[in-house]
Amino acid sequence: MHLWVSVRPNAKFAAIIAFLSIISGWQTTAYASFLDSDFWCRTYGCVVVHDGQNYDIYDNYQFSQGQCCVPNGTPMIPYTRRFGEFNLTGSLDANQAPNADQSMMFGIAQNGVITQSLQDDGNGFLDASDSFATGFVMNSTTDIALDGPGRQYSHSFFISSRNTRFSIRGLSSINSATQDFATTLSLDNIRIDTSFSRRGNDDGFRYGRRARTNNINVFSNINDLGDLQATPTRVFQFNRFSGIRRRNGNLNDQTIRLDFLYTMPQYDMSMGVGSLNIDVIYDIYKEP
Repeated sequence: MHLWVSVRPNAKFAAIIAFLSIISGWQTTAYASFLDSDFWCRTYGCVVVHDGQNYDIYDNYQFSQGQCCVPNGTPMIPYTRRFGEFNLTGSLDANQAPNADQSMMFGIAQNGVITQSLQDDGNGFLDASDSFATGFVMNSTTDIALDGPGRQYSHSFFISSRNTRFSIRGLSSINSATQDFATTLSLDNIRIDTSFSRRGNDDGFRYGRRARTNNINVFSNINDLGDLQATPTRVFQFNRFSGIRRRNGNLNDQTIRLDFLYTMPQYDMSMGVGSLNIDVIYDIYKEP
């Protein structure tokens, strides 16, 4: 059985599948960040996205045209492309989805409760080095269910802003689907839950001590990836014009964390076998 359902948050602003270099010339000082001192950010507004190591600046000012500003309802302009990958939530580790040789973990359930499952080699996905921990018995209540961390992916990144209202919009699409999954699974089957964390400490990256989180909309009508298909759709909206930044401080203190939890459907053998590879693209839009 090969059950491979992978969600890749291929965020345009995150340059997700590439660049993970640290450029020392852009490191923040001990007491202030560019949000506090940069003329373009102070005057016209900007947004910053951060992976805990590198950050990218998104501007309203159109440098190529020498004028302000990008129209409302259009993407803000990335000034840099250094952001790495989304983090596993609560850490600075890059997210890891299964590759073509790995699948979801599954277990043997009796009366809906998994009683026997695979012995994982430590990566959280089904591959050749995994095995059943014990034998199992089949009866009328036996079923096969997804098990382990493979059924859910929780990804995060950090964000801050100054002097602008903006939204995070998402767009999902099926990159590839094989065998039965080309007809039995769709974007509507992948649940998405979005939230934000006001402050915390992820592997030593302390965030949110000088950030504002009031007047943030998390759109409750976004329930599955089918809600993000066809056109970029608002997932978060930040309505405070003065921004997330509260006052002078380190960039990490001025950021909050955005969290995206993807839940794969409970596998039923009627779905068959195959692979499903989904792209989810996020971008930052200026709002009035």
